[in-house]
Formats: sequence, C-alpha cells, structure tokens
Amino acid sequence: MLQNMVGDARERMLAAAFEIATRDGVDAVSTRAVCAAAGVQAPSLYHHFGDRAGLIRAVVDIAFEEYFHRKDAVATDDPDPRTRVAAGWDAHVAFALAYPGLYPAMYPTSGPLPGQVERSGALLRAGFDELEQVGALRPGITAALATNVLRAALRGVAHAVAANPDSDDNDLTSVVVRDALIKALVADPARG
Repeated sequence: MLQNMVGDARERMLAAAFEIATRDGVDAVSTRAVCAAAGVQAPSLYHHFGDRAGLIRAVVDIAFEEYFHRKDAVATDDPDPRTRVAAGWDAHVAFALAYPGLYPAMYPTSGPLPGQVERSGALLRAGFDELEQVGALRPGITAALATNVLRAALRGVAHAVAANPDSDDNDLTSVVVRDALIKALVADPARG
C-alpha cells in the first residue's frame, strides 16, 4: 500500500508539473507550485526527481511520449512522398501549437538537447533515406541535406507558432514554409 501511495505522489507531481508547463510554460514549473498542486511537501519532490531539473526532464519525457504517439497516429502510407513529408511536418507543428509551453523545453534552441530529439531526427532521416533510395529527392539533394534543412525550418516554424499560438497567421506561415521546402527537396512525382 505504501508503494501505491508513493507512486500516486510521483504521478500527482508529474501531472501537476505537466499541467503547469502546458498552461504557463516550463519556467512557471516551480517546486512550490508543483508541490501545492500535488498536495505533497518539497522533500517528496526531491526524493522522486532529485531537483526541479529532474522534474522538468520527466515532464519532457512525458511530452515526447505524447509527441511520438501523435506522430504515429498521423503516419501515412500515401505513395506520394510530398504527402508523407507534409503529414509529418503538420503533426510536428500541431504538437507545438497544442503544447506551446512545453515545446521550447523539448526542442531548446541552445544547450543540451533531450535524447528523444535524436530519435525524432532518426525518424526524419529514415524517411529521407527511403526517398533518396527510390530517387524521390531532387537532383543534388541528399537524405542528410534534406534532413538538416527540414529540421532547421520545422523547428523554426514550430518555435514561432509556440511563441504566439493564438496568431491568425500560424497556419499560413506553416503551409508556406512547408510547401516551399517540399518543393525544393522532393522531386515532382508527375515528372517521374
């Protein structure tokens, strides 16, 4: 029974921190706010997470679980590579819009990156490796280059929409950049 109570306290703290980060951003996740929302004392937080940074890492882990779940849910087997790249782009930007307070902690613009960023990048690279193997990339575009270009642009757009999630221009900004990049990277299937 004690183990269930301990697990409950940990889960309550994670849920509280996730909610605060989602609503107000990661900077608003304070030890005091999380403990108050979870109904625990600070020593419990330190016991389970070590410190605030450990709690933030745990919250980012949960956010990435949700991110990969959402990406898997929109994965498409459409034969048009442009459609597949667009679906991945749209899912990423939609996540940034849904979790604007968490996105900057998941994909920080400086400092160390969470390990899940490597997994995300590997999935993107695997998709472009496949397109390169079947000759679906434009001449002179390698899978490595396509991955780097798309990753840079996608993170830039996602950070911009997360910073101002209520902007009426978010959808148009995302679509314009997405379509321009896809046109620059992926060969037109009609030209075979």
